[in-house]
Amino acid sequence: MIQDLDQYPYPDRTSLPIDYIESMPLDVPAVLSLDKFCTMQTSRGCPYACVYCDIPSLSQHKWRCRSAEHVLGEMQQLNDMGYRSIYLTDDHFLLKRERINAICNGILERKLEFRWGCEGRVDATAIDQLPIMHQAHCNFLAFGVEAGTQKVLDRLKKNQTLAQIESAVRKAKEHGIEMVHGFFLIGSPGETAANILESFRFAGRLQLDTFGFNRLCVYRGTPLWQEYVARGIIDDERDWHKWFKVSDIDPTALPSEEVNRLRKKGYARLFARRIFGRPIQTYKVLRTFGRYMKKSDILKLLLSPFRRRTLTRKPELPAGMTDAG
Repeated sequence: MIQDLDQYPYPDRTSLPIDYIESMPLDVPAVLSLDKFCTMQTSRGCPYACVYCDIPSLSQHKWRCRSAEHVLGEMQQLNDMGYRSIYLTDDHFLLKRERINAICNGILERKLEFRWGCEGRVDATAIDQLPIMHQAHCNFLAFGVEAGTQKVLDRLKKNQTLAQIESAVRKAKEHGIEMVHGFFLIGSPGETAANILESFRFAGRLQLDTFGFNRLCVYRGTPLWQEYVARGIIDDERDWHKWFKVSDIDPTALPSEEVNRLRKKGYARLFARRIFGRPIQTYKVLRTFGRYMKKSDILKLLLSPFRRRTLTRKPELPAGMTDAG
């Protein structure tokens, strides 16, 4: 685990014959701008222990960061190369307030012209840096909300409360962050139909601009994977190269057909609430998409949660292996 990340030179982006387009996280095809766009990473790892996340296991539960000076050097280079939108791919950018403050002050002092976005936890101590982040042109912030019930948050070992989620989202909007996104997970162990629908209702109450609800998956190296190995649901040797949707393999989770049905129902209610309850905010988001997307593509994006999905009946076995193998 290399501690001194400043020893690395900046990436040579001149060798990339690719024009990247700024879009929503997780490859959601919602175009935010056509400005010259790239990503950069200012830190590695995460010290938390959410049961579904493999980042802590890959990083040995350690968080390491580049110095503010090193980060600003790369940002200056990107600014001079004409980049006007940057997304920080850090697993948890909002972890060290002094470092964030130094980076934001450096952006202002150098008069860097790009805008930028990042991801973080709602319980981060650096939430109090939102005012200077806004001043330094941060216009996008994504939070790992995950669930709208404390029961599911506790099962996922998220170590955050509903009150903290509401407070972080509200403060982000109060301090001028243009677009606030919420990541949600559904189909968790022990999660009921009422719990899933409550997550959608909770999202409707939050001042989120955009949101995404994905089925919970289990990956090798996560605490949830180890739990399933102990329960005999996953074979650690046979399944080492795989990942699974929890609703496909865990009898304590709702079956996939039910999870997808509830997701469609939840999205329909959430969209209706946004259209009729917050029409101005909804219009602004759609107008942002409409600047760079065809109306037909926006319609496909909005209808994507309701399309029919292929369901896996049981875990896949390697070629030539039977259930008894």
